[in-house]
Amino acid sequence: MYCMQTKPLRKPTISLRLPPHLLREVDDLVSRTKMHSRTDLVQRAVEAYIQDLKDTKVIVLRQWTDKNAKAAVMKLLKERTSANLSEIVEALGMDPDLALRTVENLAKEGRIE
Repeated sequence: MYCMQTKPLRKPTISLRLPPHLLREVDDLVSRTKMHSRTDLVQRAVEAYIQDLKDTKVIVLRQWTDKNAKAAVMKLLKERTSANLSEIVEALGMDPDLALRTVENLAKEGRIE
């Protein structure tokens, strides 16, 4: 009979710097929850955070002048015929306050309903 010892699969190691107060919190949680190590806690926290972010929409905001914002909203509405505020924000990467202000101004001017 021939036997071989295989190396256990190891996870890659990363370095993590935490402020002292946060490290104390980690150590306290590891102790209270009876986890094996800081690594267990950090891994679970990262997994939970990644799961939360998977369902999150990320919008990269662009810089807009009021004039450019109006033109962009009008162009978008010509292409789509209608859009709610969140669709405008997402499609154009526009700050929600600017999008609202732009839509309100366009409505006051009678250019949109």
